[in-house]
Amino acid sequence: MEPRSSKVHAVVLMVFSLAVAAQIAWTVHAGWGYYTTPLANRPHQAELRDFRAAGTIGHGLGILGSFMIILLLLYSLRKRMNVLQRAGELRIWLRYHIFLGVAGPILITLHTAFKVGGLVAVSYWSMVAVALSGFIGRYLYQQLPRNVLGETLAVEEIEARNEALLVELSTRFGMDDRAASLLEDIALRKLEHRSAPVALILLPFLNGILARQLQRWALRYAEGDRAAAAKLAKTWALQTRRLRLFDLIRDLFHYWHVFHKPFAFIMIIVMIVHVTVAVMLGYVWKFGS
Repeated sequence: MEPRSSKVHAVVLMVFSLAVAAQIAWTVHAGWGYYTTPLANRPHQAELRDFRAAGTIGHGLGILGSFMIILLLLYSLRKRMNVLQRAGELRIWLRYHIFLGVAGPILITLHTAFKVGGLVAVSYWSMVAVALSGFIGRYLYQQLPRNVLGETLAVEEIEARNEALLVELSTRFGMDDRAASLLEDIALRKLEHRSAPVALILLPFLNGILARQLQRWALRYAEGDRAAAAKLAKTWALQTRRLRLFDLIRDLFHYWHVFHKPFAFIMIIVMIVHVTVAVMLGYVWKFGS
């Protein structure tokens, strides 16, 4: 059962997401005429005062988006600083990290009014690279089996968990050798005789049809609560597939960090320079004035 704190954070994130989505929708609707006007004609638009990068709305979006990008760093601090090890579960921090990593770049894109140039372009496109690579990192992260604290399990721990699941399927739901053999076939048949990279690409599609396959399997071979048997079998099958690709996923996750971190560093440094120069030149947001 999902802990109460996890449900509370899910609600908080939903509220934040809806608020940001509403802000984005309103901004795009209100500024559509400005955003779709050629750059050369924009100075003649009535919306220039509000929606340009230094405008009332554009500047506010830039501040909010930049603040979100800065908050992204808290996740890295949570992972590395001993003083923060007890400050909530790592998986909860990751949820906020992902939210900020999606919302921040969108708000900053609206802040630019789709006009990016000069030194700030380095920060912007680094941000885009970080955001896009974040989706890949999230996928790889999900493929590495973890404990309740969000720590990656060792191969031996995964194998022990799988063995315990097989014992439970046998004792609770009457799974015999034939059923176990078929379950293994469902889990690995489409992955065998394929290279690990190809198997990793196929994994989301295979996982998408797994539930239906196991429902049919449970109807034929499981006794008692077949829905519970199918759910338990799905957990075993997913872990078995991830175990099959464990070394590749772990190595790719390592290389992903090597790619992700330099772009994040460049993004933050150039953004700080951009903000500092803007403030020195007098571009200070004054709540609509």
